[in-house]
Amino acid sequence: MSAPKLAAAALALSLGTVGAYAGLIAALSFPLPPAWYLGALGFAAALALAAVWRARRWLTVSAFAVSALLLVAAGLFNFVAMRVPESRPLVAVGQPVPDFTLTDAAGRPVSLSDYRGKKPVVLVFYRGYW
Repeated sequence: MSAPKLAAAALALSLGTVGAYAGLIAALSFPLPPAWYLGALGFAAALALAAVWRARRWLTVSAFAVSALLLVAAGLFNFVAMRVPESRPLVAVGQPVPDFTLTDAAGRPVSLSDYRGKKPVVLVFYRGYW
């Protein structure tokens, strides 16, 4: 494959990956595993590097710069910006939990004090996909 075709493929893959990521997250709320988009951007950077290796032209160098920049930005986004901040727990193990009120599946308010000492209570926190 010629250097310009490799560069064009790298640009298409890089920009397509970013577009697909944004489209899937915004439109479908479909969680995209980081290995997929980081892998695709890494492959695009490798294609662009191969294009630069074959011929140093403005298109090949530009394709490599764009692909590498998007790979670095995606890596920073995934490993720095999306990192859940560390915090100290508000309740220590073995200590009573403070009273709180939340809504149930039907939208009715339910308090912890309604069940304290009457029934066992299990709290489940679903963090979701990050």
